[in-house]
Amino acid sequence: MNRKTALTSADLFVLLDREFRRRRPRECGACEVQLPYLVQRPGAAANWESLVSVGCARGCSNAFEDLLAEFQRLYDLKPEMAR
Repeated sequence: MNRKTALTSADLFVLLDREFRRRRPRECGACEVQLPYLVQRPGAAANWESLVSVGCARGCSNAFEDLLAEFQRLYDLKPEMAR
C-alpha cells in the first residue's frame, strides 16, 4: 500500500526549495533546486526527480542527494492535468 502524499510539482518544489535552503552549506548562496518532474521507471523508489547544481565545491550536491532520498520516500508527484 502506497502511503506517500501526492503533491503537484509546484507544491513539491516549495517544500524541496525551503528544506534545501535550510540544509545547504551557509557558504553557498548560488545553488538552487529545480522544479521536480515526473519519471516512469519500473521499480523506482519514486515517480519523480529533481536536479541541483553539480559544480559546487561546497557540498551542496551531497546535501541535496540526502534530501532527495528522504523526500522521495515521503512524496509522489501528481501527474499534470492537460489543459
